Amino acid sequence: MSNTKLQLLCLRVGGRLLFLLFAIGWIGFARFVPAPSPLAGAAEIARRYRDNAAGIQIGATFMLVSFAFWATWGSVIAAWTKRTVPGGQILAYIQVVSMTIAEMVGVLCAFFWGAAAFRPGQISPEITMTLNDMGWLMFLIPWPPFSMWCIAVALAVFRDKSDDPVFPRWTAYLSLLTAILFIPAGAALFFKEGGYAYNGLLGMYLPLAIFFVWVEGLTIAMTRRLLREQREEREAATLEQQSPAGAAHV
Repeated sequence: MSNTKLQLLCLRVGGRLLFLLFAIGWIGFARFVPAPSPLAGAAEIARRYRDNAAGIQIGATFMLVSFAFWATWGSVIAAWTKRTVPGGQILAYIQVVSMTIAEMVGVLCAFFWGAAAFRPGQISPEITMTLNDMGWLMFLIPWPPFSMWCIAVALAVFRDKSDDPVFPRWTAYLSLLTAILFIPAGAALFFKEGGYAYNGLLGMYLPLAIFFVWVEGLTIAMTRRLLREQREEREAATLEQQSPAGAAHV
């Protein structure tokens, strides 16, 4: 398998499986849409986990697997960032560090939800409620690494002044918009009701939606670039075979 084919596989499979597996676990099994209200009492939260304990445990497992694909997707973006000039290498390292923290955030929020469903009828409802809160807050309030990840991509695009830039210009503006729209997620720590709560439009659904748009947007842009690279590689190989030296070698 050529390097370009491997990158296409990591990009397409990673980006698509990330959201597919997450949606299966988060929506299908855990039934976290709609999200529980932060105002719900301990008994109500414990009952929700008790009534769907197996579903939440299976859902958390799907989510844990999905977060692993951030690495396959993000590594392709970081590898191509290194090809931008100047400063591409530093910006690629920033992306890798931010991506690593983002993966740990994803793993921890799934861990807390799974732990809350481990024995919800055998422990105090207040403990189950606390684990539930920890899962949702972990899911939302660590927005800075995610924003830094996006900013590093945007800077790489803006600093690439070559005639054939790695990323199209629109990906920089999309990345900056994404970095900004992640910020309201941090308000979930301060609000228990309204749009900024962890079940609110601004606190949860908007940051989650823009993350999907960002990943999909970069996936489309990089897929086009890699397909072009693959086409150029094939054309170069064909020309080499048709050249007198290549024909003599054959």
